[in-house]
Amino acid sequence: MSTCPAQTISTDTELSATYDGGTNPGVLPAAPNGSSDRDDKGKLLQTTISTIITNLKNKGIIPSPASFASDVFIQKQQALIQNLQTEYCFYESRYKYALDKLFTAISSGYLSGTPENKSSVQSYLSKTKMLNGRLNDLTQIMNGVTENMLSTSDSIANEIEQFNRRIKAQKEKLDVQNKIITSGEATTNIRKEMVKYTEEKGMYTDNLLKLYSFLNIVALGLLVYVYKAAGNE
Repeated sequence: MSTCPAQTISTDTELSATYDGGTNPGVLPAAPNGSSDRDDKGKLLQTTISTIITNLKNKGIIPSPASFASDVFIQKQQALIQNLQTEYCFYESRYKYALDKLFTAISSGYLSGTPENKSSVQSYLSKTKMLNGRLNDLTQIMNGVTENMLSTSDSIANEIEQFNRRIKAQKEKLDVQNKIITSGEATTNIRKEMVKYTEEKGMYTDNLLKLYSFLNIVALGLLVYVYKAAGNE
């Protein structure tokens, strides 16, 4: 999906921030849904998503075609798509920052397995898991929002469908990351992949970006970190 700008945060204190769109509020609940709202894989239940969509419609965040003239309704839908993109980028920026910090801490552990380093790894791993969960929830809700929009208007159907496809594609990549960072051996697995990539780096060099699309590198996460750390930006 991502057409988000480059990294926009620079401090750890920003990692726990929640999106505040001001006059354009976000669709992700400020407090994460509990386990009773999720399936055995941690994904939001369809009934939970339906409830969230209903609440967004009641608040007017999802526009109703009955409330506006057709041209105004189209503008409202287009604005909502833009607001969804902005909200997604807000959390993606923090997620990428947390990943970068996590990979740096793990890399440092090669040289120093001090208690401080271990604490840093666990801290950033926890923040990465939290933000991955928020992005997974957000992509599910955004998918529900766009499907609702498609059911109420054909005016900008192509635009909505393209946006929806990008959301689904990004969700698949977030699921890949989620399996890595929520496993019981997350740190060990990341280290193994970092070593593996370092050993194979000479085989790719100039062909690296030809073999992997940018989004696939982001999905693997750690490949981006090792590539940048080697000074090949």
